[in-house]
Amino acid sequence: MQQMVKKLTIAAITVAAASIAATGCGKGDGDSSKSAAKAGDPAAKGAADGTAKGGAAGAKKPAQAPSRGPERVEYSFIDNRLSAHLERGGGLFVPAGSAGFAKYVRFGNMARSSKKTWELRQSEGDVKVAKLTGTSGRVDVVLEADHLAGNAVVRVRAHHAKGGAISVRVNENADINGQLQPGWNTIELPVPAGQLREGENQLQFFVRSAGLSVEWLQVGGAAPGEAAATFYDGNAKALVIPDGGAMVWYAFAPDKARVTADLADGACEIAVEAKGEDGNAVNGTLSGLGAAVDLAELSGKAIRVELRASGCPSAQLTNAAIVTPGEAPKVTRGAPPKYVVMLVMDSLRADRVKVFNPDARPEVPTWEKLAETSAVFLQNYVQGNESRVSHASLWSSLYPIKHRMIGSKEKLALEWTTVDEVAKSAGMFTAGATSNGYVEPKRWGFGEKWDKYSNHIHEELGLKAEDILEKGLKFIGDKKEPWFLYLGFVDTHVSWRAKSPWIEKYSPGYTGRFEKTFSGQDAADSATGKMKLSPKEVEHVRALYDSNVSYQDDVLRQLVEKLQADGIWDQTMLIITADHGDEQWEDGRVGHGASTRDMLVHVPLLIHYPPMIPAGKFVEGTDVVDVVPTIADVLGVPHDPQWQGESLVPLATGAAPGYPRMSFNSMYEDAHAGRILHWKAKIKGGSSLVVHDLDADPEEMKPATGEGATIGGRAVLDPLWLFRAFNEDWKKAQWGNASNVTARFAADLGE
Repeated sequence: MQQMVKKLTIAAITVAAASIAATGCGKGDGDSSKSAAKAGDPAAKGAADGTAKGGAAGAKKPAQAPSRGPERVEYSFIDNRLSAHLERGGGLFVPAGSAGFAKYVRFGNMARSSKKTWELRQSEGDVKVAKLTGTSGRVDVVLEADHLAGNAVVRVRAHHAKGGAISVRVNENADINGQLQPGWNTIELPVPAGQLREGENQLQFFVRSAGLSVEWLQVGGAAPGEAAATFYDGNAKALVIPDGGAMVWYAFAPDKARVTADLADGACEIAVEAKGEDGNAVNGTLSGLGAAVDLAELSGKAIRVELRASGCPSAQLTNAAIVTPGEAPKVTRGAPPKYVVMLVMDSLRADRVKVFNPDARPEVPTWEKLAETSAVFLQNYVQGNESRVSHASLWSSLYPIKHRMIGSKEKLALEWTTVDEVAKSAGMFTAGATSNGYVEPKRWGFGEKWDKYSNHIHEELGLKAEDILEKGLKFIGDKKEPWFLYLGFVDTHVSWRAKSPWIEKYSPGYTGRFEKTFSGQDAADSATGKMKLSPKEVEHVRALYDSNVSYQDDVLRQLVEKLQADGIWDQTMLIITADHGDEQWEDGRVGHGASTRDMLVHVPLLIHYPPMIPAGKFVEGTDVVDVVPTIADVLGVPHDPQWQGESLVPLATGAAPGYPRMSFNSMYEDAHAGRILHWKAKIKGGSSLVVHDLDADPEEMKPATGEGATIGGRAVLDPLWLFRAFNEDWKKAQWGNASNVTARFAADLGE
């Protein structure tokens, strides 16, 4: 899988229609979603003449860069301003009163406790602050060598009604103590040499009594000025960077990318430095209107991109963005499908299907043939890591923190709009057949709009894929009316039973205790250490699993051929995914539910319906919460306001940016993972963190280290923590993916 993704360039992805407006940088009315300015454009001419709306009196006329032709915005620095890191006075400056403080804070399971360590977006009088809810709290910051060159100090601007002792523990070293006076304080806590380091740093704050409100923090550098926390002018829709200051993003460079921005004051300059995960760097300068710095050398890489101001007291940047050349695609949507099949292959790992990993062993000719005419989403995550939680997210388009079907006795609440209701709203006959005992309407809440539904475990019927297919086809019969059919296969779920002729190919000549079956009890005994398997036995059990991958592919062939024989294949949308994968002793565990590793949470997603969803392979991250909104979009059913996923039709058609997106996973809210391209971050609670480079380490056996890992890790960690902080309220249809948010995200948070 990783090799495939590496070969696929972002240039191969059709991207969204968006462009850049050219307006004045002062009190302008520019908007990052408007079209790019071209030479001769009245707005650009006005700015060049010093007559742009709100242009600063006496400002130097800005130069107008030659037109580069049409460009589309891939990543708006303005929309993503809450992801920016600020530098002031040579140090890292953290405005705690901003919602962007979320990317620095750490907290644990919010399903068990609604109280976070830091309470964000609060006020102390008329000052925006973050409030420490108890007497200790952690802040994680990433530092550059420049931050460590001057004063090794942690500054805190804070309010405490009573005053008292305050201390900071830097990277688990001895506490550094200070004293707060009642009311507002700006205190300096000198850090002994060597405690702060390049890369990630952990700051643990302690106070004697609760009630600390923090306006800002600074690590290193000289004391900041009064306006240090200002980084955006809402009236001008402009980023604000003081002379010598900077804004930094950890992002990604699409193919043929450029950094561009408009500066209405010709005296202002922005030095652009982009460092790639591979150690390469690009430097350039922005001045005037429409200038750009070429990032082509860093294409496909995670980057640290810094915008540093000079030449004027305060630079205002409008239309600041990463852009790529090209016209917006012209999207046409065909007729909606008359029939829909949603097929879930329980416990199917993406890396065991050749479409997602060309080196996979199982033969899957049906998958491969389908992929030629289907949208294949190469980085698709489940939102849980076992059947109940993941199916709940798939069914309802809600993250676990929202649907709350986490505990063993919880059921999916009837208030949520589920996939069967979407189909029924489209006037369809609804039928479902599954061998998963949890996916049951009455007992566990999986829908109440089924015309026909059969759970083969509860009804003590055959559990093989062919049994489920037979029941599903019986339900729909020869109906001419529109129908929706859900099929739940469990052959790749333990127990794993040998399927011929594939087992003879994948494990020839094996005889032993697992020759025909590896049961659920065997898996449990292996997981707990009660039973040890030899290397040969492990390989045979993996072959048992692989034989079921191929078997399910063959049953899929039977489904497609039946739809073709009935003359309705061209009118049918087919969606294939899984609820989770399985670990198979890569790190000593077998089964699911116990980690957030990719072999467990990375599952296939294929959607076949060419009239509406063009064929292609997409490296942007997707989630199973996106499936129901996609079905609704294709069927013309309104998007439910509670859904947290988004339709994938815009991505597949190129009507949305093709910028890398984060996939997200939760393990009972105790642990979480985020992945963007080959960079993955895993967190347990609010303390344990590890970053993996999946190209170098696909089985996640060791943490990635070095500057490249710092850049790639932060490119995932920043959106991951922003997302976690607002997970219960996050709706991708409104705020976008956390790796690349819409303008509405910051606006809805009051910034």
